[in-house]
Amino acid sequence: MPTKVELGKRIREERLRQALTLKDVQSRSGISATHISQIERGITWPTVNVLDKIAKALAKHASFFLEDVELPEVCVMHETGAPIVLSEEPRLVLQPMTTGIPGGRLHFYKLIASPGKGSDFAYMHAHEGDECGYVLSGEIEVKVGDEVHKLSPGDAIHFNGSRLHGIRNIGDRASESVWAAFSLGL
Repeated sequence: MPTKVELGKRIREERLRQALTLKDVQSRSGISATHISQIERGITWPTVNVLDKIAKALAKHASFFLEDVELPEVCVMHETGAPIVLSEEPRLVLQPMTTGIPGGRLHFYKLIASPGKGSDFAYMHAHEGDECGYVLSGEIEVKVGDEVHKLSPGDAIHFNGSRLHGIRNIGDRASESVWAAFSLGL
């Protein structure tokens, strides 16, 4: 999370990028120009409610200003990111396909699953927001709650990520699928 000064700087930079005055943001947010100025100069922390109102006045999500690192407005990756091993047996490898954008709540990645006939769902998890996947190659099963869905190349699935879910490869060769997860954020 940014420091008080960094948070204020980010808000000020976005306001100026949009060519807005403190009074413009005041009229859009209902927060006094004096208070906004104090936040921008790092004198005071905004409450969650105040930050949300300022963010909306700037047509941003509050998380845009709270990123740990500053991210580019447009993310382009020419190769997938460093793999993340979710499970060794059977092997599930997640490869990020984007690093994200400021305030972004969409996570996009490729999942490579080694064959694991007869194995259980090795990596079960849940999170806020939606998740969807599209199978590129191989055959997988996706368990969502107590339901198991068999997917083949060209098949897609979309579900609420707050339900416990996991993936396993039921074929005899590695499977590849592309996934997007949308988190609700702040």
